[in-house]
Amino acid sequence: MTDRLKNPIIQVVILGLLICAALLLIFGHKRPSASDRVIVIDETDMAQLIGGWQRTWNRMPTREELKGLMENHVREEVLYQEALAEGLDRNSVVVKRALITQMEMLAEGQGEQPVITDEALEAYYNLRKDQFTSPATVSFKQVYFKEGQDPERLTDLKDDWNLQGLDYETARSAGATTMLSAEMKEMPEGLIDREFGEDFTAKLEALTPGQWNGPVPSAFGWHLIYLDSLIPPSPLPLEAVRNEILLQLQYEDKEAAKEQFYTELLQQYEITYQGLAKQLVNE
Repeated sequence: MTDRLKNPIIQVVILGLLICAALLLIFGHKRPSASDRVIVIDETDMAQLIGGWQRTWNRMPTREELKGLMENHVREEVLYQEALAEGLDRNSVVVKRALITQMEMLAEGQGEQPVITDEALEAYYNLRKDQFTSPATVSFKQVYFKEGQDPERLTDLKDDWNLQGLDYETARSAGATTMLSAEMKEMPEGLIDREFGEDFTAKLEALTPGQWNGPVPSAFGWHLIYLDSLIPPSPLPLEAVRNEILLQLQYEDKEAAKEQFYTELLQQYEITYQGLAKQLVNE
């Protein structure tokens, strides 16, 4: 054992441990300073607590409720200061994400938000009118046939019905019983597809109004369709989509403000790339 202690490497390790122990005894664990331990609750804090309560409960807090809010606020501040002293904020993805979100909110509020004029709304609408359209609406009657039917036989049946000018009630008796809607009037394509299966409306768009068509396949089987009308998608008037455009323009303004804020900040930093990151930047 004595021979091992004479080993220079072991002597260096022991010396390092002794120095660490001495530093811990002298300085102890890093704790918050006296200034860090001062927590001030002012009128601004109280106004924020009351405002938060009002937004949640739509009323003023009682004195007991306000006292509880204040005590909880003090608790959070104490724990927050202690967490900072322990270095828990460093390398924390959650903390980093929260701080980034706060900075982005700060960037959105930089300066006055521009007033969005009627001219700006109209210009946005005219440039993107194809994005603001009503869905296609279809009116039709259908006769259902189960899977396994011969499509050629159904085609012949459809031709016979057109030659005879067969009315719907008579034609309906030739089909199978089903829970599917027998008739739809001016229904949007989304609701039709929800009942008959995906892309069913797209198949109806190729049919001829005022006669029997088909057979048309669906997720359930086959259908002979009497197409009453098909109204294609059409642009919605500006007044119908004004609020939607306003929200979109406000969003774009906020995104532009955040981008400008970041660009100005980035100019104040020197970014150094190494290894793979450097290769990516130089590509």
